[in-house]
Amino acid sequence: MFNKKPENENSEFSSEELESNASLKPSIISEGFEFTGDMKSGGSITVDGTFKGNLSVQTLLIGSGGYVDGTVIADSINIKGVLSGVVSCRDLVIGGRATVDGSLTYSSITIQRGGTIKGDLKRR
Repeated sequence: MFNKKPENENSEFSSEELESNASLKPSIISEGFEFTGDMKSGGSITVDGTFKGNLSVQTLLIGSGGYVDGTVIADSINIKGVLSGVVSCRDLVIGGRATVDGSLTYSSITIQRGGTIKGDLKRR
């Protein structure tokens, strides 16, 4: 009835990277904190503050007060705040109060009622 996708299909991370990083604790950029630069992680990052730069991560959650501006490569992105820039991901969820502005490349997208998107959308 249901078909399971191969583990590595449309993923930015290899199965070895996912297995070795499965025990990583999530990282958090807290409200009131601003990070500018490049960041890479095989785990998950929650942004409740501000991130500007290049971000490569397995899972990204942008909280309702979070702001991300730059180039983002991720396996999964859940946006409740603001995302601006160039984005490439497998799964993209845009929350009801989220604002997205940029060039988005994705395999799967979910947009909740009230979510705002401005820019280019491209399905892989």
